[in-house]
Order: sequence, then structure tokens, then C-alpha cells
Amino acid sequence: MSETTLSSAIDDYISARQEAKPGKWPTKADWLDEATKRAWQITWVTHAPKYTHADSKSSGYLVAGISSSQYVSTAALAVCTADFIGNSATHDVANFLLLKGDGHRLMDYLLEGNGEPLKVFSRSTEQLHSWIDGLSNSLKSNEVVTHALAKQTYFPADSGYHLLSPLFASSLCHALYQRIEQARFGDEAKAARDARRKNEHFEVAIVDFPHLAEQHFGGANQQNVSLLNSKRNGRAYLLSCQPPAWQDRLTAPESEEHFWKRYEHRVAATLRELGRFLKSVQQADNNDAIKQRRAGLVDDLMGALLSYAAELRSLPSGWSRETAEPMSEVFCCWLDPVNDQALSDEQANRIGLEFGRWLNKRLQKQLAHIGDAEWHVWRRMLARQLRLLKQDLEQWA
Repeated sequence: MSETTLSSAIDDYISARQEAKPGKWPTKADWLDEATKRAWQITWVTHAPKYTHADSKSSGYLVAGISSSQYVSTAALAVCTADFIGNSATHDVANFLLLKGDGHRLMDYLLEGNGEPLKVFSRSTEQLHSWIDGLSNSLKSNEVVTHALAKQTYFPADSGYHLLSPLFASSLCHALYQRIEQARFGDEAKAARDARRKNEHFEVAIVDFPHLAEQHFGGANQQNVSLLNSKRNGRAYLLSCQPPAWQDRLTAPESEEHFWKRYEHRVAATLRELGRFLKSVQQADNNDAIKQRRAGLVDDLMGALLSYAAELRSLPSGWSRETAEPMSEVFCCWLDPVNDQALSDEQANRIGLEFGRWLNKRLQKQLAHIGDAEWHVWRRMLARQLRLLKQDLEQWA
């Protein structure tokens, strides 16, 4: 019988308290008498007020008897873990009410007015009824009140706002916490990750939570927020609500013109910054600081160009021979080499010329004075980078 199993759990629970404070409660009935007198100091809730502010005097709220599968909410929980708020010194009574026997909690019996699990400890029927009545005080809904420090979450809706969170959903938060903890640190999860490291099969899937955040409540006084907050050591998890980051699949450019358009899209911000900088120093003396800043921005542009070229070199060999418009032999050798053929110095200079022509054309939209002198500067810079890259590759080959 579940009553017998629960009575045994009650006996063990009270015995542990008697051992912790010898002589304070000669009998288990004495502990129950005192617990009954303290039970009014705590309240059974699913939503607690002190998560948003430690000094909030709002009442908690209990969501019970509501079922919903339309939204992720407390009402949608198959099993809702009870939380208690109030005097943290009375958490021992809260844990007492949560004792289980064959899946049934003591508080479930008390809600039905059934004191059978407590009967074995009582001296009389009157004492048993006093326990039922007193302990049930913590399970009754109190008057609903709010407070100036209560923080509520609203969301714009049409011409007004929709209230999303009148109080922190403590029971829902606890359910999420338990599920994430199990997925991250449970025995099966650890075994699955160990099997993955060894490249072995495992029946249980590995569940990860990218960009998981952790929130803390209560500081050093976690128990003052709620019972469940204390059990989580003040921790709660926040799932990421960022939209997925779209990653484009790398495809070959359809022509040289298409190549430069794609590259320009990648470096648009750097290109704008270079144009603004050159325009701002147009009337200034060409000192070392200006030269270094200009060279740094052009280096960024060249780095992005070489990076894009390296990505294209990873595509299946021969793609440049199948483009909509034929590419020059220099570009084919650079972006789609046959048998890892290296660039010659002449080819590096040719690519440098094309880069200089592209960069000049873009800068001339803002700076009419940009001309051949700058073109040759850009050409030499990129050709030098290509030669250095070639040397590095040969050194590590």
C-alpha cells in the first residue's frame, strides 16, 4: 500500500531531524505538532515573485487544473513540480509535504483531506485532524496581491501590449533545468559522449543546447527566493532565441565579373571604411600615420581576396572550365589550379593589376583623384602578397 510506503518515508524524514537536534522532539508526534504550527509560513505555488526582485511583496500564484498543449507553459507540463515560497526556515516542512510513497506525495493526501499516512504517528483522532488542517494551510491559495517591485514582461500586440509573464514560472523553469541537466550530465549522456569520443556506436542520442545561458537568482540567499531555486543552487537556464545563422553553400562564380561581385559583397564594409578614410585625409599631408592606416585597410581587402580564392581552390578541380563565360588562363591557374600548379611571378602581377583596377574603380566613385599611381600601388601590394603566399606553400610542401 502506498500509505505504508509513505509512512515509512515520513518516519525516516522525522528521524533524521530528531538525530540532528537530540532532545528537541522526544516523539515524532512532537515534530509534527511543531511543523503544523509553522506550515502557514509557506505557500504552494508554481509562479514565484522574488525571482524578479528579492524585496517584492507580491503573492505567488498556483496554476492548477489547467491543461494546454498549444503553448509551452506551466499548464503544458505532464508533471509539475511543486514550489514553495515564504519563510525559508520552514523549507523543512515544504520538503516534508513533498515526500513520496509509490508515486503519491503527502501533499496529495492532504489536499483530499486524507491523513492516513500520518495516522500511525498520532495519539488521537483530534491530533490527526489538527495535523491535516494545519499542514493544509500551506496548500491553500492566499489573496492575490501585487507590489511595486514586481516586474512583468509585455509584448507589443496590435495597438496595445500582451502580458507574457505576470510572475516568474518557477515550476516550468525547474522542469527545463532538470531536462537540460539530464541531457548534459546524466549517466546515459556521459556514456554517449564517451562513445562518440571513441568513435563507437551508442543507442542514446546526444542532445546539445547551443549558446545556452545561465542565470542566477538570490545570490548567497537562494533559499529566500523559493524552495526550487534553493534546490538548483540559484541557477536557471536560458535557451537561445537567436535566429539561425544562414551559411551559404560555396558555389563557383559564373565568370570573372561574377567573382569580383561576390568578393565586393564580402568586403563592402571595409571598402566603405577605406573610401571614407581617404576622403577625410584628402587635403592632409601624406604622413606615416596616414600611410599605415591606408595600408592596413588595403591589407584587409587583400586578406579577404586571398581567403576567398583559397575557398574556391577547395572546389572540385575543373570547375573554371565549365563557367557560363570563359575565365582567363591566369584566373583559372589561380582559382582552379591543375595538379596544384603554382602561380608564376608574371601571373601574380597580372592578378595584382586586376585587383588594382577593381579597387580604383570602386574608390573613384567617391574620390575622383584616384588614378594610375594608386593603381600601381595596389598592384604591387597584392602581387607581393601572392609571391609570399607562394613561398609559404612551397616551404611547407
